[in-house]
Amino acid sequence: MTVKASEKGQALILITLAAIGLFAFASLSIDGSAIFSDRRHAQNAADTAALDAALAKVRHGDWEAEGLERASSNGYDNNGTTNDVVLYNPPIDGPYQGDDQYIQVKIRSDVNLFFARVIGRQKATNRVEAIARASVPEVTNWFDGAALVSVMEGCRSPSDPHDPFVVGGNGTTVINNSGIFVNSTCDPAFEDNGNSNLVTTSNGICVVGGVEPDVNGVNPPPTEDCGSQIDPEKYQLINPACNQAGSITGSAGNYEAWPGYFNRTGNQTFPDESPSGTLKLHKGIYCLENGLSLNGNWNITTDLNGNGIHDSDSEGVLFFIPDGDVTFNGGSTLDIHAISSADNFPERYLNYLIYIPPSNEANVTITGNSGSTFTGTILAPTSHITLDGSGNTFSLDTQIIGYDTTITGSGYIDITFNQANNAMTLTHPGVELSQ
Repeated sequence: MTVKASEKGQALILITLAAIGLFAFASLSIDGSAIFSDRRHAQNAADTAALDAALAKVRHGDWEAEGLERASSNGYDNNGTTNDVVLYNPPIDGPYQGDDQYIQVKIRSDVNLFFARVIGRQKATNRVEAIARASVPEVTNWFDGAALVSVMEGCRSPSDPHDPFVVGGNGTTVINNSGIFVNSTCDPAFEDNGNSNLVTTSNGICVVGGVEPDVNGVNPPPTEDCGSQIDPEKYQLINPACNQAGSITGSAGNYEAWPGYFNRTGNQTFPDESPSGTLKLHKGIYCLENGLSLNGNWNITTDLNGNGIHDSDSEGVLFFIPDGDVTFNGGSTLDIHAISSADNFPERYLNYLIYIPPSNEANVTITGNSGSTFTGTILAPTSHITLDGSGNTFSLDTQIIGYDTTITGSGYIDITFNQANNAMTLTHPGVELSQ
């Protein structure tokens, strides 16, 4: 077959066009890859800068300097020529604009092109941003100041045979200046199994889940689906430490106790003295490592000088119970007050009367006796709480936070909540990448 000269010219043109096309694709691939690689690198730099800045803010450091340093370590040094790095708190645009909990990082980066220079394109510009949440710890009320709190989140099951909140018996429970919060989404999460029991609250009963249909004697009636479930881990309390042994002195039913650890070995339970009688508690932290059990006719008080008032500088206790159950029977009279003065005492433990850490799933039974008074927060987030009126009247100025709660008995439980006498807490700081 004979190829004409004109056809040879056409082939040369096609080859030239194909070469130009291949060159264009190669240029696009190489320059595009450089642009894409820089964009990904810049985004990673913005993400890490935002997280580092948020962490610095939570720790009350120089969040802007920390963010710029992190970006620089990733190759974006804010030189104003090849790149710019700017941090904003609060963000200046986007869904979190004006929200001080968020930090925004914006990076501009220029990428020098190689093949695109043929068509006069010298560089390409990438613009990326990242936003991180920096929630600073806040001092706040435990569960918005509800006097009785059940933190249980789920429902009764074979592996967890506890109901979130149950009212039984035929006694009377009055909560002044506060209310009840039931954190469970179960339906029902609030049950009334009593005969002629009465429950009255100043601020009502908030139930995240459902309420049993036949609830009688509760005024005002519980409100179901009333709010959002609260993560119990939102709050925190560091375990206190007792570095020395506590002691009890005295005899013949008249004793004094000094703070420290008790019952470190063996199966003893505090106060483990015979005969029972009057026990005066000196100010401090009592670490009761096998629980607390009052099964005799005890008269226990923090009123050291007997003047009938709480002297904050010299009186008050915190019972820390890392193991074992807690039992206050109706045969004992207690007048116990939490520590309310930070003088020579860690401020974070102020106004905690009893702390049972999450590692101790204790049974806590408080049986009333006429004349008993409790002042201060009882924090037991994994414990099972039973309040038993037991035919008598007892007074509480306390906030009781337990895993689940049962009110029973035939007596009168009087809870008059005063936030000034109860503990505050720190919310957990939060650091997370949001965008």
